[in-house]
Amino acid sequence: MEQKALLCGALPQGFTVTAHSGCMGTEDNSLESIAVGFENADIAEVDVVFAADGTPVLFHGLTPPADAVPLAKAFELLAKNPGKRMNLDLKRFQHTAEVQALAEQYGVLDRVFFTGVRQNKVRVVHKGAPGIPYYLNCNIVPLLKNSRRYAAHLVRKVRSCGAVGLNCDFINTTPTIVTAMRRAGFLVSLWTVKTEAQAETVLRLAPDNLTTRIPDVVHNVIEQLN
Repeated sequence: MEQKALLCGALPQGFTVTAHSGCMGTEDNSLESIAVGFENADIAEVDVVFAADGTPVLFHGLTPPADAVPLAKAFELLAKNPGKRMNLDLKRFQHTAEVQALAEQYGVLDRVFFTGVRQNKVRVVHKGAPGIPYYLNCNIVPLLKNSRRYAAHLVRKVRSCGAVGLNCDFINTTPTIVTAMRRAGFLVSLWTVKTEAQAETVLRLAPDNLTTRIPDVVHNVIEQLN
């Protein structure tokens, strides 16, 4: 019964597609990637770390190069695209106050959120940027993925961390987990779809968000399944 309730025809209200950094052949964490993401998806993802002076920049790693794109440039582009949102996938956590300050400066605070936040990083992230919501990143235990008790455990974990929902790899995510989250009022964001077949698999789980490098293909699959 759960599987029927979660078929693609019943995608949740507010369902979104996130364009992964480097979507559709663009360079990772570039302004072009963000622009293409906004053209083809609801949300653009960027990876966020901090330069030596604490300035937030876009980079997937721990030590950014000198020419890394400043987050301020990304927010400038976001401000020019009303109705779009930005997923800030944190790779470092110590200067999140700078991220919130920038979001406020560019008037986009209500259109950004964090991912990449694991349980041991929740306190520092929330302390630095209390105005930015975040998903809790979790690794699903394969042997427990169909257990209702385990799904309830994940719900409790998300609730205790003050997160808006669960962010995880789609590989081990099941209807049992999605249903438990939805009944508890939490969101489910799944990553990272790389093929048309994967898109079909993830859409049948009916998450609240799907992250992909091929947002154009995902939209075509949605049309076909509906």
